[in-house]
Amino acid sequence: MSPSPSLTILDEPAAEQSDPALMHLQLRAISKTSSAKSNLLTKKIENAESNPKAIERWIKDVSELHISKPAPTVSYTTKMPDIDSLMEEWPDAMEETLNEVGFPPATLDCSLSQYVDIVCAIFDIPIAGDTLNDRLQALHLLFSLYSAVKNSQLYADRIKEEKG
Repeated sequence: MSPSPSLTILDEPAAEQSDPALMHLQLRAISKTSSAKSNLLTKKIENAESNPKAIERWIKDVSELHISKPAPTVSYTTKMPDIDSLMEEWPDAMEETLNEVGFPPATLDCSLSQYVDIVCAIFDIPIAGDTLNDRLQALHLLFSLYSAVKNSQLYADRIKEEKG
């Protein structure tokens, strides 16, 4: 079954038409499916030597596309906690214990898989099974949590206090 023409051709009723190559890039950026098999539409600027403004406009349009492109998303195979719940403040007892004994060192006498299990358990990140994919998903969430904490206002305020 071939796709309908409405899925392959975009008709734009406007006085100033969008650039087809740029529109193709925009649609690829928001599409959830891989477009590796689709035909790649490329931009050709006629008389490029005598038309530097067209080149500059194309570079500007593509730069804006990259800036506005939605962030990549990951679909976990099992339900994972959201970042906001993981960023909640720890109980005082947990904080005191970590201050006393410290975080488990990377030199801990255990396998890498066991170390991942320990670190994820500390941060309440579940690991659904015992496969590499399960641990990779948990690690992705752990690193996403790290990034969210690092970019949070609370973290920035704490760093200012330590430096000031």
